[in-house]
Amino acid sequence: MNLYATILAGGSGTRFWPKSRANLPKQFLVLQGTQSLLQDTLQRVTPLIPLQRTFIVTAQHQQPQTAKQLPQLPLDHILTEPLGRNTAAAVALAAWHLLSLDPEAIMAVLPADHAIPDHAAFRDTLQLAATVARQCDLLMTLGVKPTYPATGYGYIHVGEALDIPEAKGSHRVIQFTEKPEAQVASAMVESGNYLWNCGIFIWRAAIIARELKTYLPELWAGIEAYGAAWHAGASAEDLHRQYAELPSIPIDKGVLEHSAHVGVIPVSWAWSDVGSWRSLSDLHPADENGHVVVGQHLDQGSADLIVYSPDKLVATCGLSNLIIVQTDDIVLICDKAHDQEVKDFVTMLQQRGQTQYL
Repeated sequence: MNLYATILAGGSGTRFWPKSRANLPKQFLVLQGTQSLLQDTLQRVTPLIPLQRTFIVTAQHQQPQTAKQLPQLPLDHILTEPLGRNTAAAVALAAWHLLSLDPEAIMAVLPADHAIPDHAAFRDTLQLAATVARQCDLLMTLGVKPTYPATGYGYIHVGEALDIPEAKGSHRVIQFTEKPEAQVASAMVESGNYLWNCGIFIWRAAIIARELKTYLPELWAGIEAYGAAWHAGASAEDLHRQYAELPSIPIDKGVLEHSAHVGVIPVSWAWSDVGSWRSLSDLHPADENGHVVVGQHLDQGSADLIVYSPDKLVATCGLSNLIIVQTDDIVLICDKAHDQEVKDFVTMLQQRGQTQYL
């Protein structure tokens, strides 16, 4: 099977500010163990997909850090974008490149900043999804059973089971819903017919190219023009201009919400998108007071804190349900219920011109 890994590693991780910064965004951080999220993602797939069939898509300014963290990967396997134009553009760029190498390529599209502890179970699912994608020409997704009505995830409405021997529990998808309102999310979870969208996709490169041409024709045409200009040795300025003109849209919203050829595999292994500071609870066990601590913490009478302070002691007294993050130059204190709003500080600092904190 011609299975290729496409690791999307160009994000900025603004919900993990102030640890995630412009020069070292979330995917390059070590939040558990000794490896960064990016390094762990590569290690997770390497036994199934060799380095020769592994590609990274990242921002141009992040290429040196990517190469530094993944010295085993050939440099020409790091595909760079002049600027970020969301995941549809990144997927289209990778699909265009893979089709030039192998018209039969099957792509496993993997975020660089997720945590999946059971590597072996993940690879088994990936192998199954690749088989179904090849046999059925479907855009395969992976879905996790929701544990609460999250409004920060996309939801997959699960349809009928695929009636082929190779499918092993795979289903057709009725509909994608991106980040619903709280009331809608609650109804979805209660119905039992929805899964969280993991943001992990497996498909034939030729099939996603066909769907991109159908639903995002301007984007696909722009990628083809960009690729031709790149091969012709166009200047960096011209390449930047061309890429900046591409539509900026997530692949979920641009293609998967519209396509009639989408499947899903429900998964039971542990998964976290490490989407905000609250996600540290997925990576580290809580103590007897409900605290999740990375670093040094002294407490009297507090409950359910998340404390990240590898280098300095944080002392707390009589607090509850807070996130406390200490870096060299910034202290963040946030109610857990507002952890998705941390990214707004990045916008505020940009508006104020305080770029030293970005």
